[in-house]
Amino acid sequence: MKKQRLKLQDVLTAPMLDFLESLSSGLILVDADGIIRYVNRTGCHMLGLKLTEVVERPITSIAPGTDIMQVIREGSPSLRRQIRFGDNTFLVDRTPFVVEGEIIGGISLFQEITDLEEASQKISEQEKELRQFKELVDQLYDGIVMIDRNGIITMINQTYCDFLGTTMEEAVGKHITEVIENTRMHVVLETGKAELGQPMRIGDRELLVSRMPLREGDQIVGGLGKVIFSDLRDLRSIVERYNIMERKLDLYRQELKRMKGAKYSFDHIFADHPLMKEAISLAKRVSRTRSSVLILGESGTGKELFAHAIHESSSRSENAFVRVNCAAIPKDLMEAELFGYEEGAFTGAKKGGKPGKIELAHGGTLFLDEIGDMPLDMQVKLLRVLQEKEVERIGGTRPIPVDIRVIGATHRPLEQLIKENKFREDLYYRLHVFTINIPPLRVQGESILALAEHLIRKLNTELYTAVEGMSQRVREVFLSHRWPGNIRELQNVLERAVQLAEQGELQLEHLPPYLTDKQVVREGEVVTLDLEAELAKTERRVLELALKKCQGNKVKAAQLLGIHRASLYRKLEKYALHL
Repeated sequence: MKKQRLKLQDVLTAPMLDFLESLSSGLILVDADGIIRYVNRTGCHMLGLKLTEVVERPITSIAPGTDIMQVIREGSPSLRRQIRFGDNTFLVDRTPFVVEGEIIGGISLFQEITDLEEASQKISEQEKELRQFKELVDQLYDGIVMIDRNGIITMINQTYCDFLGTTMEEAVGKHITEVIENTRMHVVLETGKAELGQPMRIGDRELLVSRMPLREGDQIVGGLGKVIFSDLRDLRSIVERYNIMERKLDLYRQELKRMKGAKYSFDHIFADHPLMKEAISLAKRVSRTRSSVLILGESGTGKELFAHAIHESSSRSENAFVRVNCAAIPKDLMEAELFGYEEGAFTGAKKGGKPGKIELAHGGTLFLDEIGDMPLDMQVKLLRVLQEKEVERIGGTRPIPVDIRVIGATHRPLEQLIKENKFREDLYYRLHVFTINIPPLRVQGESILALAEHLIRKLNTELYTAVEGMSQRVREVFLSHRWPGNIRELQNVLERAVQLAEQGELQLEHLPPYLTDKQVVREGEVVTLDLEAELAKTERRVLELALKKCQGNKVKAAQLLGIHRASLYRKLEKYALHL
């Protein structure tokens, strides 16, 4: 019996399709006649086409595969070719699809060329190894046999015959039990139940086989047996190779995430003060949503740290975290930086164009730091992106769909800027879905000392020092200073002090002069010459005494102090007093 020619569709099993769908590159499979039989979701997205517009069409209609027919005819791969399709440039690899020594089609693997090409190159190399691995597992069945409802062999392939030491002429027409020892095909006919991936021994070899009944309506009309592996030792070797490649691919994924993902998580944020704990609790809840977030806080309070942590804790953590400092980018360059541009859009435009930050954040998070400094004309365009979920490059002719989550941050009072017509009200409400307020350091009271101790331990590890804490005088200075630079200022002060001290407690002489010049020792107590700071310290002390005298009764405490109860609550919140 003449061996039936194997078709591409015959080897596209469900596990293989699941694997191809998981690739981060676009992939097209073409049969020997040049007809597209399969395109993965990533490929459709990159080409900007629907699956129905691609499958069952000639490959000559799709640029990333146009010379694949030559690859199929000659049996030689075509690698690392740059192809233009629409407005995009792709890096394309084309290889023949070989099964049992026969070319049954071609494979076109392609990916967009971006600024992350160096990182993506590593993924591409790994995918090349996986393609070589696929060629190994493409030879799915070492034997196939078919029987009728009486158990008589109606078809058996040459590979199985060679394995059994017989011929197709001798096997066809005989009962299955006369040709294959230990077979259970006749049992499957009786029970009607498939046996998938079952071990079987023939001679001194252990096989892995599947047996399935064949039905017409409700009637069993025969059975099909497939040898998946003719030697389980080969399967174990393949599984080990697959595991090694998976580990290598995970390593490259982690490296790519490190290059374009978030650097910090909630574990990097220290919280001892109730207001800071409340901000972290809200940020964790927000991270599980897809809503926009607005982070408010003075300079140096850790707004960017919160943005990183929200992204890292979200479902988008495997994708890009793209940061844009709206205050640092010149106004005339901001549009190109955010929206990207096409080749020739303006004098000096990069050849091939360049994707903008919004486009690079597709599937991930766009962090707009200091959004209060964004020019009004850019605010209008950003609002359109958020509403339409698409971006158009400078000089481009078609919108590009984007899926991004926006986190904005600013130290400026946006509501006041709206009144001054410096910030758009509609953009404010688009971002104002969730607002996280980060408290300044000066209102955190003695929590400053706990934060300082935490930073000292961290610096000891980084600087190989052995500082054991702070002297009482240093603690008093830290509590009396207003910390206009917030956590950033505290960290810089401690980094200097720890390196000067090296070991033991931090003393006043280890602090920068601007902290100690305002300190005066009076009757054994350190008093700062900062009038506002001393007034705040005195006010806090009076509030504590009033609450203590009234045994925590806030109504009586307000009457004792001669202030309205609402004013008392505001002051208690300011100094984080919860007595």
